[in-house]
Amino acid sequence: MRKYKIFLKTLLTVNILFVLVVAGLGYRAEQREKKIAEVNNTLETRAEDGKNEIPAKEETLGGNTAAWKKTTSGDSKTGDKVVPVGQTVGIYINTNGILVIDTGEVTDMAGEKTTPAKNKLMPGDYIVSLNGEKMQTKKKLIEAITNCNGQDLLFGVRRKEEFIEVKVEPVQTGTDEYKVGIWVRDDLQGLGTVTYVDDNTFGALGHSINDTDTGNLLEVSGGEIYAADIFGVEKGSAGSPGEIEGMIAYETENVVGEIDGNQLYGIYGTITDSFQKEIEGEKAVEVASVDEVEMGKAYIQSWVSGERQLYEIEIVNLHKNEHGDLEMEIMVTDENLIALTGGIVQGMSGSPILQNGRLIGAVTHVFVEEPKKGYGIFVETMRENVVQAAN
Repeated sequence: MRKYKIFLKTLLTVNILFVLVVAGLGYRAEQREKKIAEVNNTLETRAEDGKNEIPAKEETLGGNTAAWKKTTSGDSKTGDKVVPVGQTVGIYINTNGILVIDTGEVTDMAGEKTTPAKNKLMPGDYIVSLNGEKMQTKKKLIEAITNCNGQDLLFGVRRKEEFIEVKVEPVQTGTDEYKVGIWVRDDLQGLGTVTYVDDNTFGALGHSINDTDTGNLLEVSGGEIYAADIFGVEKGSAGSPGEIEGMIAYETENVVGEIDGNQLYGIYGTITDSFQKEIEGEKAVEVASVDEVEMGKAYIQSWVSGERQLYEIEIVNLHKNEHGDLEMEIMVTDENLIALTGGIVQGMSGSPILQNGRLIGAVTHVFVEEPKKGYGIFVETMRENVVQAAN
């Protein structure tokens, strides 16, 4: 059984690691050993240097509930009814353009090392064309570079919000083979949790998917969520957040939703008819506004045990994050969840938080040194973010 579990975990790791492709054979050995993060940043950790303190840049708001009320000009849609979900799914996202992660060395035919793309293509650039031809996949890009016959390459690049053209002289590295020495990415895969379904749309994760290497929010052109086969949980402990262990078959018949966007407080999109039927028996609840949330008892809804369960937590404080939005500091108090997971584990990002029969938020982060503690974003803020993106 142990060997089988190790085998499945190995397959899972292969499935959910980011794919890094190097358009150059001369990159450094230490870069080949570079650790690559799983999708959704696997519950980004807030604690630094082994601490579990609130970052100094966050403002603590205690006292009267009324002081927490957030004024917005958008349509928050509080009072609407949605279905809280809490199911772990596989996530597959395509980047909007081919993301440049880094540049490196290549070795020419004479054995000389050079860095043709350095200070020309920058980490965070999105390559959208090459010599006027549209580029949508890293495979097509690498083939075009390899077969360029030594001609200068004109990259069409989206850098932040500006489109620019960058000329790079390729280096011949073999017979009829050319390289420019760039690390690129055009997709990513992993596990996350669906927070809610509203009619035929969904919200998930509760935080953005950021590129591990550049730290920037990934610009996506679409993607899918898939049914996931969860077979276990690696419990969290001090200094080592646990993780949900499962298998994802990225096949058409397993698609349960289409991803439309990646925003500051989560991904969103539309669900399939099959997923709609799967949750049609689940009860819809009201969406709470920030000022309706109370300190104290609340619940996380999760399928981490293999069936839908509510697990008791405490809302112990509220803070303003670096974006100026309120978020909850939470503590897991449910002994069943602690026995199962040790607290909050990777893959639970997006788990719905309920209080007084209303959906109030989603789990987003875990403390490294105290896996029973973490953060949650308000669902009102999460949904406003989607509305703003749609407009």
